[in-house]
Amino acid sequence: MKTKALSLLDREGLKEYLFEIQDYIDANMEDGQDIDDFLDNTDIFEEFEKVLPDEEYPVFVITILNKIRSDYIINRLLDVLETSLSRSAVGHSA
Repeated sequence: MKTKALSLLDREGLKEYLFEIQDYIDANMEDGQDIDDFLDNTDIFEEFEKVLPDEEYPVFVITILNKIRSDYIINRLLDVLETSLSRSAVGHSA
């Protein structure tokens, strides 16, 4: 799966990307890949790990791995991503 630059995505783009990642992981698990092997050999979480607060990152990973798509959880995750990305952008322009 090709990763995307989070800073270039708007809210809807971020949501679509989260769902793409969930579907990609789900397809790999259905093909019999072990979750530990998958996580050891993927870089799709790296940019999220860079921008998300430490306390939010595990929630993000669990949400993605378990293909949780409830509006409340996804909107909360998008709120945190947008806030983190805007703080990151301010930090880079200073």
